[in-house]
This record gives sequence, structure tokens and C-alpha cells, in this order.
Amino acid sequence: MPEYAIFLDSVDPKAKRPREVVRDHCAHLDRLDAEGRLIAAGPFADATDGGMILGSFSNLEEAESFAHADPFVRGGYSRARVRPWEWSHRENGHLGTIEPRPGGHPRFLTTLRLRATTRRFSGKPIADGVVRSLLLAALAAPSEFNLQPWRPIVCRHMTDRRRLQRCCFDQPQVGSAALAVVCAVDPLVFEADAPRAADEFIARGRYPPEQREDVVTFIRSCYRDPRNAAIRNGTIFGHQLLLAGVSRGLAGFWLAGFDEEAVRKEFCLPTRAVIAGVVGLGWAEAPGPPMPRQPLELLVGWGHWPDPAVAGSCGASAPMASDDEGPTTARGSRTRGPA
Repeated sequence: MPEYAIFLDSVDPKAKRPREVVRDHCAHLDRLDAEGRLIAAGPFADATDGGMILGSFSNLEEAESFAHADPFVRGGYSRARVRPWEWSHRENGHLGTIEPRPGGHPRFLTTLRLRATTRRFSGKPIADGVVRSLLLAALAAPSEFNLQPWRPIVCRHMTDRRRLQRCCFDQPQVGSAALAVVCAVDPLVFEADAPRAADEFIARGRYPPEQREDVVTFIRSCYRDPRNAAIRNGTIFGHQLLLAGVSRGLAGFWLAGFDEEAVRKEFCLPTRAVIAGVVGLGWAEAPGPPMPRQPLELLVGWGHWPDPAVAGSCGASAPMASDDEGPTTARGSRTRGPA
């Protein structure tokens, strides 16, 4: 969707804007943000007046309509100027000049540390486009051999969330969240999709074509405990879905308390399916601070189990030490990990 810059120039820089107009202006921006289309907004820091809104709109007419509906403009406090804008960032390869890659928003690490489990939601819905973007982000999570065994069940409508709530020992947050997702996994994929995974690795030059059958056999041999593998992969999907929600300002929860057989029966899951957990997302009724976390020094081990008593007996490395070269894996080795 094209991006546009909306400049809001003050009609009278000395005129004070009533609190209710400022509130309505923020609500106007929040509605665009709830649709996942607000990029940034705010006043200019080097001037006494004026500001800018950056957002995604279908066309210039829609952007102008949004600008002229702004309470600042309707109230006669600002004049709106709209210009097409091209947002250059790493995710779009700086407008196609390089290969797209993760951008690493400078504030995202701080955002993750502010994440807090929420059980009380406002009831405000999540826009269709945002739901789709959240699911696509979660489906981009790593999986072993890129098998992608996830088969999530999305409960958006109140009727479906209530059905799921009953299967989760009637925990109210399942019904009150705007979105509840059963992180289901199909263990059959570990065997059935092994040929597809092998072909993808061969296409990328990881293995020569003549080793295809050996690669298929090896992939299948790694899943002697498919239930454990399913839970592991399903948890990765659920966690990525939670983080995707955090990136959009949504609150959420990870739930392991549910009646698996009840979920299986209510939502017609096959007997082979495994449920790793339930994720809920929505707009927090009253956002709160995260629960306290134990210090890094207590939880993290540097080359050994995090216990100072064992550090001297297992060749422990110094904290935050780095090597000149990263780890390498010989081509064709049997090291297994997320793709």
C-alpha cells in the first residue's frame, strides 16, 4: 500500500488547542494505527507549530480524506498538505536497491522488555489486515528443516472464542481477547513433507541431488518422538505470534491450561494433532508493567551451567567474550536446527 506524508501547518501558532480536540486528534490517529497503517506521527521538535503524519493509504484521495477529517483541520487549527512518500528501509531493500532483510527497529528491544502478560482486554477488535499480518509473521517462524508443521486454529468471533474458553477451564481471558489462536501442530508433516524439505535444501545448494534419498531418510530419522517435536515447533510459532502482536502494540498471553481432548473434539482436530498452547492477543484494558525478571547474572551461564561453583571445572569462557569467527557447520553434516 502506498505511503503518504501529511503535513499539518498551524493556522495560528499562538492559538491553544482545547484538550478535547487534542484527545480527538489522538483517537483519529489510533484508528489508523489499529488498522496497521500508521507509520509515525508527531509535532516538529524545532518549531513552535506544525507536525506530520506518515501513513499507508490506498491512494491520494484516501490520504487527503483522512487529513481533512483530522480534528485539528476540522477545528480550523491546522491546514493539511498531503504528499506521496516512499519509505526506504531495510525490509523493502531500501526501495529495491539491495536484497530485503530484517530491519531491526532501534526501539524493538526495549519494546520486548516491556512486554507483559495481559488477562483483561478492552473488547476493541483487531482490524482484518492486522490479523493477517500477525499470522504471516508467525508463519515465518523457524521450524526444523523448514517443515512448517503448524496448523493454527484462529478464533476471532466471540462465538468461537467462547467455545475455546470452555475448553480452557473457562478462563475468561480466552473469551475477552480480540484474537485467540490454538497453536496446533500436525506431526504427520515430519514424515510426509521430508521430500519437499530435501528438495528445498538441494535447490539452495546445501546437498547434491544424488543425496536426495539419504537426506529424506535422515530428516525422517530425527522424529522418533514426534509429539515432543510438535510441541517444540508449536511453541516457536506461538512465541513469534506473541512478539508480532507486541510489535503492533497488542497485549497478549500464552496459555498452557486447557483440556486437550475437549479442544480436539470442539474444533475437529484429528487424533494425531498436538496442541502446544493457546495464544491470546488484544488491546489491553489497562496496560500494566511487566512482572519482575531475575537478573541476567543469576540466569545466564557463560560456557557452563549458570552456577559459579562449576565454572572452574568445565573450561568456562569469560562473560560477553566473542570469537573472531562465528560457528561453522561442514556441508552435509548432520547438525539439526531451525531453518
